[in-house]
Amino acid sequence: MYYEEFYNDILLARDLGCIKPELMITRYAYRYKDPLKASVKDLSVGVYTNLYTSRDRLYSYLNARNDFDAYKRLISALKNPLKPREEDFGNYFTETEATLLDIPFIKYYREDGGYFLTSSILLACSDEICNASYHRIMRYDGRKATVRIVPRHLYKIYREYLEKDKDTPVAIALGLHPVIELACAMSPPFGVYELWIANRLLNNELKIVYTPLHNIPVPSTAMIVLEGLLLRETDWEGPFVDILRIPDQRRLQPVFKLEKIYFNEIFEKHFIHAIVPGLEEHLFLMGFPREALIWDSVRRVTPNVKGVRLTPGSGGWLHAVISISKTSDGEPKNVILAAFTGHPSLKHVIVVDDDINIDDPHDIEWAIATRFQASKDLVIISSTRGSTLDPSGENGIVDKMGIDATIPLGKNKDLFRRASIP
Repeated sequence: MYYEEFYNDILLARDLGCIKPELMITRYAYRYKDPLKASVKDLSVGVYTNLYTSRDRLYSYLNARNDFDAYKRLISALKNPLKPREEDFGNYFTETEATLLDIPFIKYYREDGGYFLTSSILLACSDEICNASYHRIMRYDGRKATVRIVPRHLYKIYREYLEKDKDTPVAIALGLHPVIELACAMSPPFGVYELWIANRLLNNELKIVYTPLHNIPVPSTAMIVLEGLLLRETDWEGPFVDILRIPDQRRLQPVFKLEKIYFNEIFEKHFIHAIVPGLEEHLFLMGFPREALIWDSVRRVTPNVKGVRLTPGSGGWLHAVISISKTSDGEPKNVILAAFTGHPSLKHVIVVDDDINIDDPHDIEWAIATRFQASKDLVIISSTRGSTLDPSGENGIVDKMGIDATIPLGKNKDLFRRASIP
């Protein structure tokens, strides 16, 4: 089964022994780049991290050979979701007396305002439409926590319940296979359930079960499932060091009220994924599906895209570099606009020729220095919706910029090439 390889990867990971829930996992994840696991002081549930700190690891989980092969798999699954088979919840999960105090919430940085879950996937349904998406959760006590919600699909479902003067039933899935995590990071159109995408990626091996209290479909192979309500009540959430390793501000956010915790009996020991904010795994998990969406959007305006990269310096989120084999001088500007469409959180896009290494920031800077003129190669879009993670914006309203750093057609290309080292 697909989850057995994933579970074995955890069991074979470098064992850190017993750690405290304050700061230690961040230090180790930064020091080592291989998979890590640890027990947490006074808790029976362990943590794992660094399962995919390289593209090769993502390829292996997606059964892909390279970036474009992986992008194609993700986009094909997005366009052809497949409903999983259904099984009985009791075949997998056992109700426990555990509370949020029994789950390893972590304080990752000194600047964090509390203890957080970072890999928590919230699942909620409204009128037969379900959504599964990442939301960080800050614990208050054994029964309550606050959930950061941005104006996307869970927010829409939450608002629908608010309009009915009702709390929102939710499930929280922890300890999921990396392919399921990637699917839940994709943000498909509203009405396309991310678990259906995951099932397509897993070749119809995923099974779902329905939670006892609120009948929410969750993966049968989640290690732990929490069930409860997103209340109409709000409380303070944050600050929290996010993908740019900058503390996100405190906000009033919905309160999660725990009702039940269930442990999956197919696993001998239970772990949750401790995604360290701002390190490689966080960037790959959130950014790689967005690269696929950028690639899909760009290839609609040109067949000549050769590479897409969300840069690590931008948190794998705000800056994209796209290489093309240019056939017209207007083509890079179309590519820039298509990239902003594919990933609306983008702030800057740089288009380069395919002789530029998009993984080398020096090569990219050299292309800008030698192939770009601001008066004709710059695209600026003012006051548009971007990312709330950008501290220079105003509530997510930012200015966006595109740079065409490609060789003008009709020019002697030899004038734009570096001499080789003899």
